[in-house]
Amino acid sequence: MENTDICLAKGYYHLCSFGSEGHNFIKSQNDYHAAFNIVGVCAADFYDEVAVLSFSIEDSHPHLLLYGTRLACEQFARRYEKTYMRHVVSSRGDSDGVSLNLEAIPVTDNEHLMRVGAYTVIQPTKDGKKVMPYDYPYGTGSMYFRPRRHIPIWMISDNGEVLKAHKIAELSRKKKDRLLFCKTCSVPDDWLFCQGFLLPTNYIAVDMFEAIYKTHNCFRAFCSMSKKQWQEMMSRIAEYRGVTLEDFEARMLCSQCSRELFGTADIRRLNSKQRLMLAQKLRREYHLSFRQLSTLVRLPEMEIKSYC
Repeated sequence: MENTDICLAKGYYHLCSFGSEGHNFIKSQNDYHAAFNIVGVCAADFYDEVAVLSFSIEDSHPHLLLYGTRLACEQFARRYEKTYMRHVVSSRGDSDGVSLNLEAIPVTDNEHLMRVGAYTVIQPTKDGKKVMPYDYPYGTGSMYFRPRRHIPIWMISDNGEVLKAHKIAELSRKKKDRLLFCKTCSVPDDWLFCQGFLLPTNYIAVDMFEAIYKTHNCFRAFCSMSKKQWQEMMSRIAEYRGVTLEDFEARMLCSQCSRELFGTADIRRLNSKQRLMLAQKLRREYHLSFRQLSTLVRLPEMEIKSYC
């Protein structure tokens, strides 16, 4: 299909979910560590396909800036969801109402890219936490435009003592599973950890992030975006996510559009190409969400995202 190249071309993606949907995402300090370390687990899984430039973990959802193909970034999102949900079930006994629904939102231009980069690191401060981004332990705000002698914050104890990082290879299988919050996951043996953190210095593409802004002052300026600019950022997220209608209304629209295009309201009679064309029309004219489109036309959500 004509949009295949779009799916396979590399670009920047903002990985996030709506905070309003993040019920019970984080309930303990252990959850913060899990949500943080699992970013590294996924980075190791997709090391040759996806670069992680920045991220922060919020109470209700994570925010990440990734670089890779749309397909790989979507797979990264699904891997993160699956691994974190295993932690939730293991630690709480059930899914506890947690629903991540991460979206890999394409970054469309350079200004958008600079806003997303800043957004992913200053979110803790913006959301009201009494901490500056460079002091927040569950994000990467401390890593950019720093001198070479800078000591990663994850290696400094609460009383200011500089601690030694250790290699993953030094851990027993049981302790490794506990650090990675996954019994089937692995990361390179030479990766470092300290104080229960899988260090982002193992995998964060700091040079790529800094190249977006080029100068310290440019980065500072984008970290001080106006309320209007933040609202524009949220509008982009909402626009990409699309709207979700009541099931009955959505089915009626789907049947109507199918009849207009193909002379039948029965979706089961359509082949895969026709179903995709129907999804494109519904997305274009009614901006339905990808998840609802997937249900309506009976195609995988990832395929719809690739071509709509």
